[in-house]
Amino acid sequence: MRYSLVFIIILLGCGIDGGTHGSIKGYRYHVSKHRLQEAVNAVINTSQNVVRDTSKDYYNDGENYLTITIKKQDVENIYTFRYYGKKEDWDTSHSSEVFIAYAHDKEGNGGSTGDGGFTRLSEKSKQKLIGIFETEFIDKVDGHVGQTHVTTD
Repeated sequence: MRYSLVFIIILLGCGIDGGTHGSIKGYRYHVSKHRLQEAVNAVINTSQNVVRDTSKDYYNDGENYLTITIKKQDVENIYTFRYYGKKEDWDTSHSSEVFIAYAHDKEGNGGSTGDGGFTRLSEKSKQKLIGIFETEFIDKVDGHVGQTHVTTD
């Protein structure tokens, strides 16, 4: 029994996590989730540089999560972002947020903070991935919403 307890403690200390992706960076607005979702869809539908992944799965269901590719010159990054909160709160809340759950460059470098893929990137690579998401997507969402986002980490 004593050895079993020691073994369990060692396993727990080996970096086993709950499987969450974490948040790379968030963008909050003082609008309902419905209005934010309309702005996100408008950016996707009108931007030549942003393409939505139309396959459906848990991390790309169109309601909670969206996966997009941003193409600009030699850049082709893939982002999965999530609308923050629970569905029950979306209709009553006066603020909403999207946050980057996964970010990868065209070579597949990156990931999430939960899997460590994003955190292992150099600071320059992280800033480049985030910067492109912000200039090619979030800044345009700001315009459609009519306000500047507040960043969350």
